[in-house]
Amino acid sequence: MIKVLIVDDEKYVRMGIKGETDWSLIGCEVVGEASNGEEALKVAEEVHPDLVISDIKMPKMDGIELAEKLIDKYPNIKVIFLTAYNEFEYARQAIRIGVSDYLLKPFQDGELEGAIQKLLHLHPNGSIEENELENELIPLKKKEEITNKYVQNAIEYIENNYASKDFSVGGLSEALAVSEGHISRLFKSECDISINNYVTRYRIRKAMDFLKDVNVKVYEVADKVGYQDIAYFSNTFKKLAGKSPSDYQAKGL
Repeated sequence: MIKVLIVDDEKYVRMGIKGETDWSLIGCEVVGEASNGEEALKVAEEVHPDLVISDIKMPKMDGIELAEKLIDKYPNIKVIFLTAYNEFEYARQAIRIGVSDYLLKPFQDGELEGAIQKLLHLHPNGSIEENELENELIPLKKKEEITNKYVQNAIEYIENNYASKDFSVGGLSEALAVSEGHISRLFKSECDISINNYVTRYRIRKAMDFLKDVNVKVYEVADKVGYQDIAYFSNTFKKLAGKSPSDYQAKGL
């Protein structure tokens, strides 16, 4: 799991980022919060975050100074700034000190997850195969990597039924003749994610394959992988792939 630290002087902004972002879907967990740069430095020493999401204007120590100190002390750390419109140029200049990215507030649903995914899986080596990038971006355990027979059967059921709009954990457990709670616990233990998150990732991976055909329409792909609502499909795709389905189809990863 990627460890995330959220820094903002407004408590309800921190709560919103923490509560409204689908962290588990993108392989992240929030390990700390801070209300200003000084506090963030202390928390960072304790929790060693991989990624810091920070406001720019804060009391005691602003985001720019915080980013400079963090990047100096932890060269591999990633920093994303959340910035208001009137701080836009300020945020762009921060890229020069090593800030990884910035988002203009208020950002749309799925935009933060998409930015995080894109950032955490950037490769300096442009020769890496697209399939390898997909595997890293949306990792999924295969049946061959699983030791528990029930979980192997669960993955096989998902592979055969992911396109069904009526897919449910209850239906899966009934098909395997095992309780929903038991298979959910076994699955999480073996795969490190819930069954529903696995299904979502599997669907988006399949959507990536379908979108490689430039003649297929995005709404057709949504339907092929079990989504009735194209807006919800597009939003979920962006959270995991870091870009919209149409952008992925046009440019790849």
